[in-house]
Amino acid sequence: MKILVNGTPVVAESGMTILEAARSAGHYIPTLCSVDGKNSDKPCGLCCVELVGREGLVLACSTSVEEGMEVVTDSEAVKKSRQEQLTRLAETHFGDCKAPCNLTCPGQINVQGYIAHVAMGEYEEAVRLVMERNPLPFSVGRVCPRFCETRCRRILVDEPVSINHLKRFVADWCLANKVKLKISRESVTGKKIAVIGGGPTGLTAAYYLARRGHDVTIFEAAPELGGMLRYGIPDYKIPRDILDYEINTILSMGIAVKTGLKWGRDFTLEKLTDQGFAAQLITIGAPLDIPLEIQGADLPMVIPSLKFLRDINTGKAGKYGKRAAVIGGSNTAMEVARCLIRQGVDEVTIIHPRPKTEMSANQRTIREAENEGVQFLLMADPVDISQGSHGMNLVLTRMRLGEPDSRGIRLPEPVPGSNIILEVDSVVYALGQMTFAEAAEGGHLEESLELTPKKNLKANPRTALTNLVGVYAAGDATGGPKTVIQSVVAGRRAAENIHSQVMDVERDAGENRFNFSRGRSFDDVDLKNFAGINVKLREKMPERPPEICSQDFDEIKLGFTENMARQEARRCLSCGCSAYDRCDLKRLCLDHGVDPNKTGMGTVPLYTKDLNHPVIAVDLNKCIFCQRCMNSCEYDALQVTATSFDEQDRPVGLQLIFNDKCTNCGKCVDNCSTGALNKKDAIVPIVNEEVRSVRTTCPYCGAGCQLSLKVKGDTLMEVGAEPDLAPNYGALCVKGRFGNKFVQHRDRLTKPLIRTRRGGKLVEASWDEALTLIAHKFADLKAMYGADSLAGFSCARATNEENFLMQKFMRTAIGTNNIDHCARL
Repeated sequence: MKILVNGTPVVAESGMTILEAARSAGHYIPTLCSVDGKNSDKPCGLCCVELVGREGLVLACSTSVEEGMEVVTDSEAVKKSRQEQLTRLAETHFGDCKAPCNLTCPGQINVQGYIAHVAMGEYEEAVRLVMERNPLPFSVGRVCPRFCETRCRRILVDEPVSINHLKRFVADWCLANKVKLKISRESVTGKKIAVIGGGPTGLTAAYYLARRGHDVTIFEAAPELGGMLRYGIPDYKIPRDILDYEINTILSMGIAVKTGLKWGRDFTLEKLTDQGFAAQLITIGAPLDIPLEIQGADLPMVIPSLKFLRDINTGKAGKYGKRAAVIGGSNTAMEVARCLIRQGVDEVTIIHPRPKTEMSANQRTIREAENEGVQFLLMADPVDISQGSHGMNLVLTRMRLGEPDSRGIRLPEPVPGSNIILEVDSVVYALGQMTFAEAAEGGHLEESLELTPKKNLKANPRTALTNLVGVYAAGDATGGPKTVIQSVVAGRRAAENIHSQVMDVERDAGENRFNFSRGRSFDDVDLKNFAGINVKLREKMPERPPEICSQDFDEIKLGFTENMARQEARRCLSCGCSAYDRCDLKRLCLDHGVDPNKTGMGTVPLYTKDLNHPVIAVDLNKCIFCQRCMNSCEYDALQVTATSFDEQDRPVGLQLIFNDKCTNCGKCVDNCSTGALNKKDAIVPIVNEEVRSVRTTCPYCGAGCQLSLKVKGDTLMEVGAEPDLAPNYGALCVKGRFGNKFVQHRDRLTKPLIRTRRGGKLVEASWDEALTLIAHKFADLKAMYGADSLAGFSCARATNEENFLMQKFMRTAIGTNNIDHCARL
């Protein structure tokens, strides 16, 4: 029969449905329920099409072709109907696409994924997953404010998972075990990129640009790379050897470094352009303190915080007396105070015009400073400093919070006649940071760079472009001081934009924010979700006591042991869907512009997660009654039913029952249109990571079934099969689909081991060495006991040709008929 699909002639066989005919000709019609020519008892309705000359829409999965039929698959009426059907299905779908911790992380790191790797002991792959989005896991794992932990659903049970400590653990494990990550790099582009500034933003940008194949050079004014990581954060938080290892890991991507060269003094933007750099990225941070503008601020012992920290971190610390004041309430102020304690100052007082809860510093850092002996004088502000007979007189005025302004903010205001005098030997001020005192210097391009009112570089927040063509800026240099993870994000996004510009290609689409969620907000989560979850408090980070650690600059937090890390990782509730990368409901909602956060979604769990099946986890809260699992099973091993249906034909009282015909082959999971069925051991959600599909042959028997391995980095994530490949055509037994854990088992042998003498130790050897040794042993045995003392078995993965050679070898070279195939056992 001849029909038209969207105006294109299609030849179809008699008895075909429109869906089958369209697919055979390469025309796409979406469906959530049709599989192997079978449809759901309640069709999803997405395969609706329009027939020219007929009223209304028909379902392509159940309508047979007719001679001369004209089919329209993408009319406005069809699109509207599909949106309505998806909205109908989404309203009862209950679950999280992504875990709240993933969504809260500024770096959009797959938090649930790397925690799952830790739980399984796959530490190298956990680091690889982190470094997809964050090349500084050592530093971030030590100083991150842990945005993700504030939205860990485990809080609603007991305590959040120690996410950041786990990130640090896997990074430290790779260092301790001398793991060579061998991060892949794209082919060389020939484009030269200059990165001005070697702090966290610059290092991050250089890393991702190098991975893209660009020739990257970092220009750094200081003697060593690291920026604030090296010169602003004390050793007790990030030890120098750890930072050096982390930076060298980044530089191993082939990045060139030129230190001791200051922008504007030793080179200019124009000179870089003349040297052939296709783009320049300015990531110099915010290296200047906002000045303390009161009388006496120019006295010798009144010190800017960044100068103070640089002196401490470069071994140039001075004498600060017995009494010191720190003006400011930031994280920088806290670290200054803690360093002063370590420098032998008896009394260190932080002065701030607001209450402690309104300080910008992380409350955890404030508590740590208090525990080490730092004092706080709050609701006070400095007005004058003068030289006294016993040091300096710091004049303070007491403050109070005024009435709320138009934004609802209560600003501090001085209390008349409340001045007090604090006698101190030194004052360090940390009032904030800026990039320039006036303007950029060096050449006409530098002078033409636009600045913000706060003396930072003005750059487009979406593209990182400044007002100069080919000149980008990112990180603290554009917005003032931020956290390390926020600097990492800025560097990564800038690298993406620079790559797009220099290669003249479309920028990679950003990660979409589409998400089903188990609650409209974090607090709006039904506690039924946590039924059966026992209280298990988080592992406590081993650390040196304050009275001891405050005497030196050695690292305070000592890190999790391996056992602690795996115990902590197992506390994760795995909120996100491990079927994220294969969910057809999500994909079709995105394709048709259906946002469940606007149209509606399930808000209460109606079913208990069923883990009774040996290898499959069942969560009917995600089921949309497509029945693909049931219709794809060639053994009739499961039934999906509903006790009734609502007014929109959605199921009520769902039941999924496996019977004794089930062979545990897992084909039903591969055909599930959502995450209602999942493989129990596939607990790592694949969100946006690069995954390779590797074709191989099943090693378990001689059938030669073709496998499709889902591989991320060097880790086997999941095993499937292609439906069009012989001899199995998508079918696999339980061993083929689920019996792959041996691949990553720690005891698996991946290199030959030989024992060169009786009673000696087994040692690694090359294949040539191992085979030579076996050949000699075989020759000895044959000479002593005859050919029939030897036997051979060929591998299950051996081809017919290899089996033929094996039996020829045994019969001709050895001289025995003791030859068989292990699959016959």
